[in-house]
Amino acid sequence: MMELLKKISEAPGVSGFEYGISEIIKKELQGFVNKIEEDRFGNIYAYKGNGEKTIMITAHMDEIGLIVKHIDDRGFIRFAKIGGVPDHVLLSQRVIIHGKYKKIYGVIGCKAIHIMKEEERKQLVTYDKMFIDTGLSKEQLEKYGIGIGTPITIERDLVELENDLIVGRAMDDRAGCYILIEALKKANPVNKIIAVFTVQEEVGLRGATISSYNVKPDIGIAIDTTIAGDHPEVSESEAPVKIGNGPVIVVADGRRESLGGGLLANSLIVNWLIELANKLGIKYQLGVLEGGTTDAAAIQLSRGGIPSGCISIPTRYLHTFSEVLSKRDLESGIKLIIGLMESKISFL
Repeated sequence: MMELLKKISEAPGVSGFEYGISEIIKKELQGFVNKIEEDRFGNIYAYKGNGEKTIMITAHMDEIGLIVKHIDDRGFIRFAKIGGVPDHVLLSQRVIIHGKYKKIYGVIGCKAIHIMKEEERKQLVTYDKMFIDTGLSKEQLEKYGIGIGTPITIERDLVELENDLIVGRAMDDRAGCYILIEALKKANPVNKIIAVFTVQEEVGLRGATISSYNVKPDIGIAIDTTIAGDHPEVSESEAPVKIGNGPVIVVADGRRESLGGGLLANSLIVNWLIELANKLGIKYQLGVLEGGTTDAAAIQLSRGGIPSGCISIPTRYLHTFSEVLSKRDLESGIKLIIGLMESKISFL
């Protein structure tokens, strides 16, 4: 488990620049699926099985990150954020700038606290007050193919914690990619499975919007991560999902207060997933999840409407660069997706 997880967690793949993770996934699936395709937008399609019903299962490859916006004459880099990156997790992070000819390491800096005014010390340092220091001049950076538009990832290794927990970058949604890869390797589908590793989810579900139109499935399922609230400063009523208690079968998600813009999962699919989990002896959780959504929200609206659902892995500290989840939940997620692939659809 750890070898593949480490490889895909540490691979670069900021939204719009998914080629690093994309190549790994294509190589990993060779020999395990009938066919692999890539569309002009960058989505990867893996086909397996020849049943009557077509199930589209997605996991997004992209991660939140940064992009070069400006380089001053001394070589200090100003950046923009790609996806939902909280400002407070950026300061002092080590970064990798993926130049055309060489990747360069840097660190995110700001004005030293010693010379801040008293009111400045009390305020959150916002990203527009930060910069990246590589030790190189503008001219030297340009020689490595680094300029406006160059993608930037946070430097972080995947490591194991105690009690079957792991922590790493981009678990949202390399965890889903891992589950989908392993399920494709092991399953003997009775349905036609089109697994789509999507791009640009973090900036508006763009890959899922395009790929669901292309696939035109009977059912759509997204695999993603979701907020685990089993830690200090979060109440159980606010975020009841716990890591280690199994994958989450999503009932609904979307914006806070209204669930607008999200998924209202098809009730037949929710019941099907519950029945599958019970049949396979898989511990699961149900979730109504405020504050975010997944590829399933885009899939459900494609063409004339596609019955859709979502399976999410509980994750602590989402949209930081040290996301924590349970290996047991990953294993249960694989088992549930295999069961889904190998089960006939009688309710549509």
